[in-house]
Amino acid sequence: MKKLLLPLTAALALTACNQPATQTPTAEAENVVAPFLDTNHVARAMGGTLEWNKMEGLAYDAGSRTLYIAVTAFSGGMSDGQGDIQLAKNPCGGIMAAQLDEKLNATRLTTILAGKPSADGKTCDVGGLNSPDNLFLDKKGRLWIGEDGDDTRNTLWVYDLKTKALKRFAVVPNGAEVTGLRISEQGDLFMNVQHPEPDNAAPYHLGTVGVFIGFNANTDDFTELPYDGSPLKTFKFAAGQYQILAQSGVKGAGVIANADGTASTSTNPDANMLLSTGSDAAVLYSNWENRPGGVSRLDLKRVGGVWTAQGDPSMVDFAGVNGTWNNCNGSVTRWGTALTSEEYPTEDDAGWAKAEPAMTKHLGKKANRYDYGYITEITPRAGGQSVAKHYAMGRNSYEMALVLPDNKTVYFGDDGNMRGMYKFVADKAEDLSAGTLYVAKLAQVDDSASVTGKSWNVSWIKLGHGVDSEIGQAIRRLD
Repeated sequence: MKKLLLPLTAALALTACNQPATQTPTAEAENVVAPFLDTNHVARAMGGTLEWNKMEGLAYDAGSRTLYIAVTAFSGGMSDGQGDIQLAKNPCGGIMAAQLDEKLNATRLTTILAGKPSADGKTCDVGGLNSPDNLFLDKKGRLWIGEDGDDTRNTLWVYDLKTKALKRFAVVPNGAEVTGLRISEQGDLFMNVQHPEPDNAAPYHLGTVGVFIGFNANTDDFTELPYDGSPLKTFKFAAGQYQILAQSGVKGAGVIANADGTASTSTNPDANMLLSTGSDAAVLYSNWENRPGGVSRLDLKRVGGVWTAQGDPSMVDFAGVNGTWNNCNGSVTRWGTALTSEEYPTEDDAGWAKAEPAMTKHLGKKANRYDYGYITEITPRAGGQSVAKHYAMGRNSYEMALVLPDNKTVYFGDDGNMRGMYKFVADKAEDLSAGTLYVAKLAQVDDSASVTGKSWNVSWIKLGHGVDSEIGQAIRRLD
Protein backbone atom coordinates (compact mmCIF):
# COMPACT_ATOMS: atom_id res chain seq x y z
CA MET A 1 0.00 0.00 0.00
CA LYS A 2 1.17 3.53 -0.72
CA LYS A 3 2.76 5.16 2.34
CA LEU A 4 0.43 7.86 3.69
CA LEU A 5 0.72 10.78 6.08
CA LEU A 6 -2.21 10.29 8.45
CA PRO A 7 -2.17 12.69 11.40
CA LEU A 8 -5.24 11.21 13.05
CA THR A 9 -4.00 7.63 13.06
CA ALA A 10 -0.23 7.84 12.93
CA ALA A 11 0.09 7.34 16.69
CA LEU A 12 -1.75 4.02 16.62
CA ALA A 13 0.13 0.81 17.20
CA LEU A 14 -2.09 -1.01 14.75
CA THR A 15 -2.43 -4.71 14.21
CA ALA A 16 -2.49 -5.90 10.62
CA CYS A 17 -6.08 -6.40 9.57
CA ASN A 18 -5.28 -8.67 6.66
CA GLN A 19 -2.68 -10.90 8.28
CA PRO A 20 -2.98 -13.81 10.71
CA ALA A 21 -2.80 -12.72 14.34
CA THR A 22 0.48 -14.58 14.83
CA GLN A 23 2.30 -12.50 12.22
CA THR A 24 4.28 -9.38 13.07
CA PRO A 25 2.75 -6.36 11.26
CA THR A 26 4.87 -4.87 8.50
CA ALA A 27 5.24 -1.10 8.06
CA GLU A 28 2.72 -1.26 5.22
CA ALA A 29 0.30 -3.27 7.35
CA GLU A 30 0.32 -0.60 10.06
CA ASN A 31 -1.54 1.66 7.62
CA VAL A 32 -4.15 -0.90 6.64
CA VAL A 33 -6.91 0.41 8.91
CA ALA A 34 -6.33 4.06 7.97
CA PRO A 35 -8.74 3.96 4.96
CA PHE A 36 -11.52 2.90 7.32
CA LEU A 37 -10.84 5.42 10.12
CA ASP A 38 -9.90 8.49 8.05
CA THR A 39 -11.58 7.60 4.77
CA ASN A 40 -11.83 11.09 3.29
CA HIS A 41 -8.21 11.91 4.11
CA VAL A 42 -6.87 8.67 2.64
CA ALA A 43 -9.06 8.97 -0.47
CA ARG A 44 -7.61 12.41 -1.19
CA ALA A 45 -4.05 11.16 -0.66
CA MET A 46 -4.69 8.25 -3.03
CA GLY A 47 -5.86 10.55 -5.84
CA GLY A 48 -9.65 10.30 -5.58
CA THR A 49 -11.90 13.16 -6.69
CA LEU A 50 -12.78 14.94 -3.45
CA GLU A 51 -14.78 17.91 -4.76
CA TRP A 52 -18.43 16.99 -4.28
CA ASN A 53 -20.65 19.34 -2.30
CA LYS A 54 -23.47 17.65 -0.38
CA MET A 55 -24.03 14.41 -2.25
CA GLU A 56 -27.32 13.29 -0.70
CA GLY A 57 -29.90 10.57 -1.40
CA LEU A 58 -29.65 7.68 -3.85
CA ALA A 59 -32.08 5.57 -5.87
CA TYR A 60 -31.39 2.69 -8.24
CA ASP A 61 -33.13 1.37 -11.36
CA ALA A 62 -32.04 -2.24 -11.87
CA GLY A 63 -33.58 -2.45 -15.35
CA SER A 64 -31.36 0.26 -16.82
CA ARG A 65 -28.53 -0.16 -14.29
CA THR A 66 -28.80 3.54 -13.41
CA LEU A 67 -27.96 5.05 -10.04
CA TYR A 68 -29.63 8.39 -9.32
CA ILE A 69 -27.83 10.84 -7.02
CA ALA A 70 -29.25 14.00 -5.42
CA VAL A 71 -26.80 16.90 -5.09
CA THR A 72 -27.94 19.79 -2.88
CA ALA A 73 -25.98 22.47 -4.72
CA PHE A 74 -23.45 22.73 -7.53
CA SER A 75 -21.12 24.85 -5.44
CA GLY A 76 -18.02 24.67 -3.28
CA GLY A 77 -15.48 22.30 -4.80
CA MET A 78 -17.78 21.58 -7.75
CA SER A 79 -17.75 25.19 -8.98
CA ASP A 80 -14.40 26.62 -7.89
CA GLY A 81 -12.84 26.31 -11.36
CA GLN A 82 -10.31 23.77 -10.17
CA GLY A 83 -9.84 20.00 -10.19
CA ASP A 84 -11.89 17.25 -11.81
CA ILE A 85 -15.36 18.85 -11.43
CA GLN A 86 -15.80 22.27 -13.01
CA LEU A 87 -19.40 23.42 -13.21
CA ALA A 88 -21.14 26.76 -13.26
CA LYS A 89 -22.33 27.58 -9.74
CA ASN A 90 -25.95 26.60 -9.15
CA PRO A 91 -27.26 26.91 -5.57
CA CYS A 92 -30.39 24.95 -6.50
CA GLY A 93 -28.58 21.66 -7.15
CA GLY A 94 -29.81 18.80 -9.26
CA ILE A 95 -30.01 15.09 -10.00
CA MET A 96 -27.14 13.11 -11.50
CA ALA A 97 -27.40 9.71 -13.14
CA ALA A 98 -24.56 7.20 -12.95
CA GLN A 99 -24.51 4.47 -15.59
CA LEU A 100 -23.30 1.13 -14.21
CA ASP A 101 -21.72 -1.74 -16.13
CA GLU A 102 -22.57 -5.43 -15.78
CA LYS A 103 -20.32 -5.65 -12.69
CA LEU A 104 -22.18 -2.70 -11.12
CA ASN A 105 -19.26 -0.32 -11.48
CA ALA A 106 -20.31 3.26 -12.18
CA THR A 107 -18.61 4.27 -15.43
CA ARG A 108 -20.29 7.53 -16.45
CA LEU A 109 -22.01 10.42 -14.66
CA THR A 110 -24.50 12.80 -16.30
CA THR A 111 -26.69 15.59 -14.87
CA ILE A 112 -30.30 14.92 -15.85
CA LEU A 113 -32.16 17.62 -13.88
CA ALA A 114 -31.18 20.90 -12.24
CA GLY A 115 -32.86 23.74 -10.45
CA LYS A 116 -33.22 27.21 -11.96
CA PRO A 117 -31.37 29.95 -10.04
CA SER A 118 -32.57 33.53 -10.09
CA ALA A 119 -30.69 36.20 -11.99
CA ASP A 120 -28.67 37.12 -8.89
CA GLY A 121 -27.90 33.46 -8.23
CA LYS A 122 -29.18 33.61 -4.66
CA THR A 123 -32.63 32.02 -4.89
CA CYS A 124 -34.33 29.27 -6.90
CA ASP A 125 -37.36 29.40 -9.15
CA VAL A 126 -40.35 28.02 -7.24
CA GLY A 127 -41.27 25.91 -10.26
CA GLY A 128 -38.11 23.82 -10.02
CA LEU A 129 -35.71 22.08 -7.69
CA ASN A 130 -34.38 23.79 -4.58
CA SER A 131 -31.68 21.61 -2.96
CA PRO A 132 -32.79 18.01 -3.61
CA ASP A 133 -32.07 15.51 -0.85
CA ASN A 134 -34.27 12.40 -0.50
CA LEU A 135 -34.85 10.15 -3.53
CA PHE A 136 -37.09 7.15 -4.13
CA LEU A 137 -37.99 5.37 -7.36
CA ASP A 138 -41.55 4.05 -7.62
CA LYS A 139 -42.71 1.04 -9.62
CA LYS A 140 -44.07 3.31 -12.35
CA GLY A 141 -40.57 4.59 -13.08
CA ARG A 142 -41.01 7.99 -11.44
CA LEU A 143 -38.38 9.56 -9.22
CA TRP A 144 -39.68 11.12 -6.00
CA ILE A 145 -37.51 14.00 -4.82
CA GLY A 146 -37.61 15.67 -1.40
CA GLU A 147 -35.94 19.03 -0.74
CA ASP A 148 -33.88 20.40 2.17
CA GLY A 149 -33.10 23.89 0.93
CA ASP A 150 -34.95 27.10 1.73
CA ASP A 151 -36.92 26.13 4.81
CA THR A 152 -39.92 28.26 3.85
CA ARG A 153 -40.85 26.26 0.73
CA ASN A 154 -39.38 22.76 0.71
CA THR A 155 -41.22 20.57 -1.75
CA LEU A 156 -41.83 16.90 -2.54
CA TRP A 157 -41.58 16.49 -6.32
CA VAL A 158 -42.29 13.66 -8.73
CA TYR A 159 -40.08 13.50 -11.83
CA ASP A 160 -41.18 11.27 -14.71
CA LEU A 161 -37.95 9.87 -16.15
CA LYS A 162 -39.66 9.08 -19.45
CA THR A 163 -41.60 12.29 -20.16
CA LYS A 164 -39.24 14.60 -18.18
CA ALA A 165 -42.25 16.15 -16.44
CA LEU A 166 -41.68 17.53 -12.93
CA LYS A 167 -44.79 17.81 -10.73
CA ARG A 168 -45.22 19.15 -7.21
CA PHE A 169 -46.88 16.68 -4.84
CA ALA A 170 -46.50 18.42 -1.48
CA VAL A 171 -45.01 21.40 0.35
CA VAL A 172 -44.01 21.05 4.00
CA PRO A 173 -44.69 23.78 6.57
CA ASN A 174 -42.38 26.64 7.44
CA GLY A 175 -38.94 25.60 8.72
CA ALA A 176 -39.29 21.96 7.71
CA GLU A 177 -37.46 19.62 5.36
CA VAL A 178 -38.87 16.67 3.43
CA THR A 179 -37.32 13.48 4.83
CA GLY A 180 -38.09 9.79 5.22
CA LEU A 181 -39.15 9.07 1.63
CA ARG A 182 -40.11 5.43 1.24
CA ILE A 183 -42.76 3.66 -0.83
CA SER A 184 -43.98 0.29 0.40
CA GLU A 185 -44.67 -2.70 -1.81
CA GLN A 186 -48.37 -1.83 -1.50
CA GLY A 187 -47.71 1.70 -2.76
CA ASP A 188 -47.97 3.53 0.57
CA LEU A 189 -45.89 6.71 0.60
CA PHE A 190 -44.02 7.30 3.86
CA MET A 191 -42.66 10.81 4.41
CA ASN A 192 -41.55 12.88 7.40
CA VAL A 193 -41.75 16.55 8.33
CA GLN A 194 -38.37 17.38 9.87
CA HIS A 195 -37.74 20.29 12.31
CA PRO A 196 -40.82 22.46 11.52
CA GLU A 197 -41.07 25.85 13.21
CA PRO A 198 -42.71 25.51 16.63
CA ASP A 199 -45.24 28.27 15.84
CA ASN A 200 -46.74 26.33 12.91
CA ALA A 201 -50.34 25.21 13.17
CA ALA A 202 -50.75 22.00 15.16
CA PRO A 203 -49.98 19.19 14.57
CA TYR A 204 -47.19 20.39 12.26
CA HIS A 205 -45.28 22.23 15.00
CA LEU A 206 -43.56 18.95 15.89
CA GLY A 207 -41.21 16.69 13.97
CA THR A 208 -43.54 14.16 12.37
CA VAL A 209 -43.32 10.63 10.97
CA GLY A 210 -46.20 9.74 8.70
CA VAL A 211 -47.68 7.95 5.69
CA PHE A 212 -50.20 8.84 3.00
CA ILE A 213 -53.35 6.77 2.78
CA GLY A 214 -55.86 6.68 -0.06
CA PHE A 215 -53.12 7.21 -2.63
CA ASN A 216 -50.99 4.54 -4.32
CA ALA A 217 -47.59 6.04 -5.09
CA ASN A 218 -46.65 3.09 -7.32
CA THR A 219 -49.60 3.45 -9.67
CA ASP A 220 -51.71 6.58 -9.13
CA ASP A 221 -51.38 9.88 -10.91
CA PHE A 222 -52.35 13.23 -9.38
CA THR A 223 -53.09 16.83 -10.25
CA GLU A 224 -50.13 19.02 -9.40
CA LEU A 225 -50.39 21.02 -6.18
CA PRO A 226 -50.46 24.75 -7.00
CA TYR A 227 -48.04 26.85 -4.95
CA ASP A 228 -46.76 30.44 -5.17
CA GLY A 229 -43.73 30.08 -2.90
CA SER A 230 -45.16 31.79 0.18
CA PRO A 231 -44.41 30.31 3.64
CA LEU A 232 -46.94 27.81 4.96
CA LYS A 233 -48.00 27.17 8.55
CA THR A 234 -49.41 23.77 7.68
CA PHE A 235 -48.72 20.82 5.38
CA LYS A 236 -50.25 20.85 1.89
CA PHE A 237 -50.34 17.94 -0.55
CA ALA A 238 -51.98 16.94 -3.81
CA ALA A 239 -53.62 13.60 -3.08
CA GLY A 240 -54.62 11.21 -0.32
CA GLN A 241 -54.59 11.88 3.41
CA TYR A 242 -51.56 12.18 5.66
CA GLN A 243 -51.66 9.84 8.62
CA ILE A 244 -49.39 10.71 11.55
CA LEU A 245 -47.58 7.70 13.01
CA ALA A 246 -45.20 9.34 15.48
CA GLN A 247 -44.14 12.81 16.62
CA SER A 248 -41.22 14.29 18.50
CA GLY A 249 -41.51 13.60 22.21
CA VAL A 250 -44.92 11.94 21.96
CA LYS A 251 -44.96 8.54 23.68
CA GLY A 252 -41.16 8.47 23.63
CA ALA A 253 -40.56 9.00 19.91
CA GLY A 254 -37.25 10.75 19.31
CA VAL A 255 -36.40 10.82 23.02
CA ILE A 256 -32.69 10.00 23.34
CA ALA A 257 -31.68 8.93 26.85
CA ASN A 258 -28.35 9.60 28.54
CA ALA A 259 -26.61 7.28 30.98
CA ASP A 260 -27.31 9.64 33.91
CA GLY A 261 -31.08 9.45 33.42
CA THR A 262 -31.45 12.75 31.56
CA ALA A 263 -32.70 12.84 27.98
CA SER A 264 -33.00 15.06 24.93
CA THR A 265 -35.85 15.16 22.43
CA SER A 266 -35.12 15.33 18.72
CA THR A 267 -37.29 17.29 16.31
CA ASN A 268 -35.42 15.79 13.34
CA PRO A 269 -36.99 12.58 12.07
CA ASP A 270 -35.08 11.52 8.99
CA ALA A 271 -34.98 8.18 7.14
CA ASN A 272 -37.85 5.71 7.30
CA MET A 273 -36.74 2.09 6.97
CA LEU A 274 -39.78 -0.19 6.55
CA LEU A 275 -39.16 -3.91 6.99
CA SER A 276 -41.90 -6.42 6.26
CA THR A 277 -42.54 -8.93 9.05
CA GLY A 278 -45.44 -10.76 7.44
CA SER A 279 -48.64 -10.21 5.51
CA ASP A 280 -49.55 -6.54 6.06
CA ALA A 281 -47.21 -6.30 9.05
CA ALA A 282 -43.96 -4.36 9.30
CA VAL A 283 -41.39 -2.75 11.54
CA LEU A 284 -40.75 0.92 10.84
CA TYR A 285 -37.35 2.19 11.93
CA SER A 286 -37.00 5.99 11.77
CA ASN A 287 -33.76 7.93 12.18
CA TRP A 288 -33.56 10.92 14.53
CA GLU A 289 -30.79 13.21 13.33
CA ASN A 290 -29.12 14.62 16.41
CA ARG A 291 -25.88 14.24 18.35
CA PRO A 292 -26.20 11.87 20.15
CA GLY A 293 -28.57 10.35 17.65
CA GLY A 294 -31.17 7.65 17.71
CA VAL A 295 -33.49 5.36 15.80
CA SER A 296 -37.07 4.66 16.82
CA ARG A 297 -38.96 1.45 16.22
CA LEU A 298 -42.68 1.27 15.56
CA ASP A 299 -44.45 -2.03 14.91
CA LEU A 300 -47.19 -1.60 12.32
CA LYS A 301 -50.19 -3.54 11.04
CA ARG A 302 -51.96 -2.68 7.78
CA VAL A 303 -55.73 -3.14 7.88
CA GLY A 304 -58.03 -1.84 5.15
CA GLY A 305 -55.18 0.03 3.54
CA VAL A 306 -54.31 1.88 6.75
CA TRP A 307 -51.15 1.35 8.78
CA THR A 308 -51.82 1.26 12.53
CA ALA A 309 -49.24 1.32 15.30
CA GLN A 310 -49.14 -1.76 17.47
CA GLY A 311 -48.03 -0.14 20.70
CA ASP A 312 -45.90 2.91 21.40
CA PRO A 313 -42.62 3.79 19.69
CA SER A 314 -39.44 2.48 21.28
CA MET A 315 -35.86 3.66 20.82
CA VAL A 316 -33.21 1.22 19.60
CA ASP A 317 -30.47 0.50 22.15
CA PHE A 318 -27.06 1.31 20.62
CA ALA A 319 -25.05 0.94 23.83
CA GLY A 320 -23.28 -2.12 22.43
CA VAL A 321 -21.74 0.03 19.65
CA ASN A 322 -21.14 3.08 21.87
CA GLY A 323 -24.10 5.02 20.54
CA THR A 324 -24.76 6.74 17.24
CA TRP A 325 -24.89 10.32 16.07
CA ASN A 326 -26.39 12.37 13.26
CA ASN A 327 -28.49 9.44 12.04
CA CYS A 328 -29.42 10.79 8.66
CA ASN A 329 -30.76 9.01 5.59
CA GLY A 330 -31.03 5.23 5.41
CA SER A 331 -32.13 2.24 3.39
CA VAL A 332 -33.27 -1.35 3.67
CA THR A 333 -31.52 -4.46 2.40
CA ARG A 334 -33.05 -7.29 0.41
CA TRP A 335 -32.33 -9.63 3.32
CA GLY A 336 -34.57 -7.72 5.71
CA THR A 337 -32.35 -5.33 7.64
CA ALA A 338 -32.13 -1.55 8.00
CA LEU A 339 -29.04 0.57 7.34
CA THR A 340 -28.81 3.80 9.32
CA SER A 341 -26.02 6.26 8.51
CA GLU A 342 -23.97 8.62 10.68
CA GLU A 343 -22.94 11.81 8.92
CA TYR A 344 -20.46 14.55 9.89
CA PRO A 345 -17.88 12.62 11.92
CA THR A 346 -15.30 14.90 13.48
CA GLU A 347 -12.12 14.86 11.43
CA ASP A 348 -10.12 17.34 13.54
CA ASP A 349 -9.29 17.90 17.19
CA ALA A 350 -11.26 21.14 17.49
CA GLY A 351 -14.45 19.53 16.24
CA TRP A 352 -14.14 16.63 18.63
CA ALA A 353 -13.46 18.93 21.58
CA LYS A 354 -16.90 20.47 21.02
CA ALA A 355 -18.71 17.17 20.36
CA GLU A 356 -17.13 14.93 22.99
CA PRO A 357 -18.90 16.17 26.18
CA ALA A 358 -22.39 15.36 24.89
CA MET A 359 -21.34 11.91 23.71
CA THR A 360 -19.54 11.15 26.97
CA LYS A 361 -22.65 12.16 28.90
CA HIS A 362 -24.76 9.97 26.64
CA LEU A 363 -22.55 6.92 27.16
CA GLY A 364 -21.62 7.44 30.80
CA LYS A 365 -17.97 6.91 29.87
CA LYS A 366 -15.31 8.66 27.85
CA ALA A 367 -16.42 8.80 24.21
CA ASN A 368 -14.10 7.87 21.33
CA ARG A 369 -14.50 9.92 18.16
CA TYR A 370 -13.57 6.94 15.97
CA ASP A 371 -16.82 5.25 17.03
CA TYR A 372 -18.86 7.63 14.82
CA GLY A 373 -19.23 8.06 11.08
CA TYR A 374 -20.29 4.58 9.98
CA ILE A 375 -23.16 2.62 8.51
CA THR A 376 -24.96 0.62 11.20
CA GLU A 377 -27.10 -2.40 10.32
CA ILE A 378 -30.21 -3.12 12.39
CA THR A 379 -31.66 -6.64 12.32
CA PRO A 380 -35.12 -7.00 13.89
CA ARG A 381 -35.52 -9.86 16.36
CA ALA A 382 -38.41 -11.09 18.46
CA GLY A 383 -38.83 -8.45 21.13
CA GLY A 384 -35.98 -6.26 19.89
CA GLN A 385 -33.13 -6.10 17.40
CA SER A 386 -29.40 -6.59 17.02
CA VAL A 387 -27.10 -3.84 15.76
CA ALA A 388 -23.69 -3.88 14.07
CA LYS A 389 -21.51 -0.98 12.95
CA HIS A 390 -19.80 -1.76 9.66
CA TYR A 391 -16.34 -0.26 10.08
CA ALA A 392 -15.22 -1.99 6.87
CA MET A 393 -17.45 0.39 4.89
CA GLY A 394 -15.36 3.37 5.98
CA ARG A 395 -15.71 6.32 8.34
CA ASN A 396 -17.20 9.21 6.45
CA SER A 397 -19.96 11.79 6.33
CA TYR A 398 -22.29 9.19 4.91
CA GLU A 399 -25.75 10.46 4.00
CA MET A 400 -26.84 6.90 3.28
CA ALA A 401 -25.77 3.53 1.92
CA LEU A 402 -27.66 1.72 -0.83
CA VAL A 403 -27.07 -1.99 -1.48
CA LEU A 404 -27.56 -3.01 -5.11
CA PRO A 405 -29.25 -6.23 -6.33
CA ASP A 406 -26.13 -8.41 -6.13
CA ASN A 407 -26.37 -7.92 -2.34
CA LYS A 408 -22.67 -7.07 -2.30
CA THR A 409 -22.13 -3.73 -4.03
CA VAL A 410 -22.94 -0.61 -2.01
CA TYR A 411 -22.95 3.05 -3.04
CA PHE A 412 -23.00 6.00 -0.64
CA GLY A 413 -24.15 9.56 -0.44
CA ASP A 414 -21.37 11.60 1.20
CA ASP A 415 -22.72 14.85 2.66
CA GLY A 416 -20.51 17.91 3.07
CA ASN A 417 -18.12 19.91 0.91
CA MET A 418 -14.95 18.52 -0.68
CA ARG A 419 -16.23 14.96 -0.33
CA GLY A 420 -15.95 11.89 -2.55
CA MET A 421 -18.00 9.27 -4.35
CA TYR A 422 -17.47 5.86 -2.73
CA LYS A 423 -18.46 2.25 -3.25
CA PHE A 424 -17.97 -0.89 -1.18
CA VAL A 425 -17.97 -4.47 -2.44
CA ALA A 426 -18.61 -7.09 0.24
CA ASP A 427 -16.71 -10.38 0.22
CA LYS A 428 -19.96 -12.33 0.57
CA ALA A 429 -23.52 -11.57 -0.46
CA GLU A 430 -25.76 -10.38 2.38
CA ASP A 431 -22.77 -9.86 4.67
CA LEU A 432 -21.43 -6.31 5.01
CA SER A 433 -18.86 -7.12 7.69
CA ALA A 434 -15.91 -7.46 5.30
CA GLY A 435 -15.08 -6.13 1.87
CA THR A 436 -13.19 -3.66 -0.28
CA LEU A 437 -13.66 0.11 -0.24
CA TYR A 438 -13.12 2.30 -3.32
CA VAL A 439 -13.19 6.00 -4.19
CA ALA A 440 -14.08 7.40 -7.61
CA LYS A 441 -11.76 9.34 -9.87
CA LEU A 442 -13.65 11.56 -12.31
CA ALA A 443 -12.64 12.88 -15.72
CA GLN A 444 -14.89 15.65 -17.06
CA VAL A 445 -15.93 15.74 -20.70
CA ASP A 446 -18.23 17.97 -22.76
CA ASP A 447 -21.68 16.46 -23.17
CA SER A 448 -24.57 18.21 -24.94
CA ALA A 449 -27.00 15.61 -23.53
CA SER A 450 -26.29 16.71 -19.95
CA VAL A 451 -28.26 19.65 -18.59
CA THR A 452 -24.96 21.14 -17.37
CA GLY A 453 -23.18 20.47 -20.66
CA LYS A 454 -20.66 18.29 -18.82
CA SER A 455 -20.41 14.59 -17.95
CA TRP A 456 -17.72 12.56 -16.24
CA ASN A 457 -16.03 9.29 -16.96
CA VAL A 458 -15.55 7.31 -13.76
CA SER A 459 -12.69 5.06 -12.70
CA TRP A 460 -12.17 3.51 -9.27
CA ILE A 461 -9.25 3.58 -6.84
CA LYS A 462 -8.98 0.81 -4.27
CA LEU A 463 -8.54 2.19 -0.76
CA GLY A 464 -8.25 -1.10 1.07
CA HIS A 465 -9.85 -4.30 2.26
CA GLY A 466 -11.36 -4.24 5.73
CA VAL A 467 -12.94 -6.53 8.30
CA ASP A 468 -15.28 -5.10 10.94
CA SER A 469 -13.87 -7.05 13.85
CA GLU A 470 -10.27 -6.16 13.12
CA ILE A 471 -10.95 -2.46 12.58
CA GLY A 472 -13.08 -2.49 15.72
CA GLN A 473 -10.13 -3.80 17.70
CA ALA A 474 -7.99 -0.91 16.46
CA ILE A 475 -10.69 1.58 17.52
CA ARG A 476 -10.79 0.10 21.01
CA ARG A 477 -7.07 0.79 21.35
CA LEU A 478 -7.94 4.47 21.16
CA ASP A 479 -10.33 4.41 24.13
